[in-house]
Amino acid sequence: MRFSILINCHNQANYIDECILSTLNQNYENFEVIVADSSDKKLNLEKFKLHKNFKYIHIEKSSQHSEMNQMHKIEQGFKEASGDYICLLDGDDKFSDKKLNKLAECIKSSDIIFNQDIPFLLYENDKKISLKIKKYKKNNIFRKLVIDWPQIYGTSSITIKKNILKSFFNKSDPYKWKYLAIDVQLILFCSINFKVSNQLDQITFKRKHDRNLGDLYLNIFSKNFWKRRKCQHDFYYFLKKKRTYNFDYFITYLISIFL
Repeated sequence: MRFSILINCHNQANYIDECILSTLNQNYENFEVIVADSSDKKLNLEKFKLHKNFKYIHIEKSSQHSEMNQMHKIEQGFKEASGDYICLLDGDDKFSDKKLNKLAECIKSSDIIFNQDIPFLLYENDKKISLKIKKYKKNNIFRKLVIDWPQIYGTSSITIKKNILKSFFNKSDPYKWKYLAIDVQLILFCSINFKVSNQLDQITFKRKHDRNLGDLYLNIFSKNFWKRRKCQHDFYYFLKKKRTYNFDYFITYLISIFL
């Protein structure tokens, strides 16, 4: 089984060396690392190019929307990938050296199409905290009355079969949904069309700082929060071909009238 690790990077020079080293130091042999970078200045990664399975591509920034810029880099990196499974990784995050080995064991024992492992949150002072699982997300009454989207653990937690990622790019029109990062789009796409698993934890380190992409949308009193919320409902409708009428849907569309 071969893995392709796709690292997307934009102006993350302070973290990228640690990120790449965490992939090259895996206790698993059959993998490749592809860095798709849109930084304003090309990264100096000469020391890593000696690794036979390392590739670096610099891509011009494609959009003013960071989500679409990230999407473009991952798609371009994907075109270079030869693995059976794709592991996504942001340039400021990192993997445990046991990640690929544990994933391989898990895949062999289960027919995994899409998996989100549960990451550590890594803070600037190197403090590590396990990501909190929102138990209400699995409550059937909550899912029916309020909202039925699964919890999203971040791009760097995603492992997906190569042919399923190809299907996603071909069928979901991902650049139409400019407020939705690839982790949101992928988990909704896979939760509707395939089996989604949340196996394994503590094999991914998701860095928390003031430049995290998703933090732009955390303030419930901001326009950005509700613009993304509406975009997510529209994407969900696009995938399912029918509306899901619940409390969140009505609140979101009522507020969007006044944006």
